[in-house]
This record gives sequence, structure tokens and C-alpha cells, in this order.
Amino acid sequence: MSSLPKADMEALAADWAGRLSAEDRRFSAIAIYGGRGFREAATAAALLDARLMVVSAGLGLIDASLTVPPYACTVLAGSPDSVAERVNGTFSKVGWWAALRVSSPFATDLAQAIAVQPGLILAALSDTYLDMISVELCALPLADRERLRIFTRVPLERVVKPLRSCVMPYDDRLDGPDSPLRGTRSDFAARALHHFARHLSQGQDGRSVADHVDAIRVAIGSWRMPEKIDRVRHDDGTLLELIRSHWDKAGGSSSRLLRLLRDDLQIACEQGRFAALARQVREERA
Repeated sequence: MSSLPKADMEALAADWAGRLSAEDRRFSAIAIYGGRGFREAATAAALLDARLMVVSAGLGLIDASLTVPPYACTVLAGSPDSVAERVNGTFSKVGWWAALRVSSPFATDLAQAIAVQPGLILAALSDTYLDMISVELCALPLADRERLRIFTRVPLERVVKPLRSCVMPYDDRLDGPDSPLRGTRSDFAARALHHFARHLSQGQDGRSVADHVDAIRVAIGSWRMPEKIDRVRHDDGTLLELIRSHWDKAGGSSSRLLRLLRDDLQIACEQGRFAALARQVREERA
């Protein structure tokens, strides 16, 4: 994305799609999306014998079985590969998703994918990605939205009203001492989905949203919240040095490295800030 000339969103999406089409290299989506969040979602899909799809800021909605080109594209601000850095005028995540959906040669139409897929629609989404596809989710027919279950760490008041009833009530107890699936904020949604798939879903699950909400509240009701830790804050220069010095120990894994900084070194670092710094170190080592 960083090499593209600036343009309005529709023109940028078309240019980006042309670059994707022209790229000869192809890899399985499973190989490209190798982080813990994807692995948790893949585990959930296997448990339920369900179709696994990926909401990608660079490709659109894709089937995880596809082979796709490698790419560097994000809607998170501050990254060299952020779409926002290449857009002339006002950038919006919703607008980019709409343009990408039309232009990407790999994208699948969400409504069509859902229409031919019976049963529950389980969506593990971070705050950024939930914002990005919220308009498309709201546009689904009511009968399809009633099948939708959203797993996210986004506070309910920040979710658009038509989707609030679809949000499953997982909270910080998922990272507490009683949880079997502790992790980072970045993989919270997928871990919640994994827990639901392993412990609460029931075969051809025809239960209502309210039934699922009640089941989750019962399942995690006795879990304790994680202990609050006052972590030390550092400037970007110090964090970069820490990331460089612990890179090999974490095996180059961003999720393991963030866990190491937060849990072992008791260092405060927001997910978006860490991602940008880790990307810088990865490029230095390339």
C-alpha cells in the first residue's frame, strides 16, 4: 500500500486491486494469517465443521481456503501501509471497505455468503474491523441478523444499535485466572469465539440470541477478573530497543513479544502502538 500514489478511495481501491491481480505469488490464506487470533478462529471453525472466512482490510471478505497474494495493508492509522496515509480527502474505514468490496478480485459478497450458509453466523471482530463492516452487517436481512453472534471486546455502547443485541457478553474475565483461554487484547474476540464453539455451541444450534447470552453468562459467571497491574510506560525509543533485544526470544512472533513485554517485563504498550513499532523492527531485520 505504501508504494501507491495518493488518490480518492475508489481510485485507490481500483489501483490496489490491480496490484493484487498482477502479483504472481500466491499463498494459502492459512499461511498468511498465522497469528493467534486466526488460529483460534480456525480451531472454532474446525470444532463446528463450519466455513471459515476472513475479514481482510487488503482483500475484502475472503474464504480461508483461497490462495491469495502477499500484501501489506491496514486501516490502522500511523502505519506506513495504512490506507489512511494514501487517501486524498477524508478517510473512513466504512468507505474503504465499500470500495474494496467492489474492486478486490478476491472478495466475496457478505450477504450472498451468508444467504447460502445455514445455521449461526459467528463473527470474531476487533473494534477496527467491527467498525469497518458494521454498515454491511446492518444491511443484512433481519432473518440473517438474527443468526449473527458477534464476539468482540468493543464496549456495547460503542457498537451501532442494530448490532448490539448480537454481541455476546464476554468480558475481561476471559483473561482472568479461571479462564482456559487467556491472551492479548488483539486475539480476545477469536478466543471468545473459540470458547463458545468448544463449550457452548450445540450441534445444529437453533437457540435464540437471548439463550446464548444466558448460557455465556452462566458459563463465565463464577470466573474472576484479572488482577490489575500497574505497568511501566516508556517512550517509543525505549520500546523499540526492548523489542529489538527480545525479538529472538519471542521467535519473531508479535503476539508472543507483546505478551512478554506486558506479562514478563510489566511494560505498558497499546496494541496499535506496539504493532507499528514491531513492524518497524521487522523491516529493519528484513
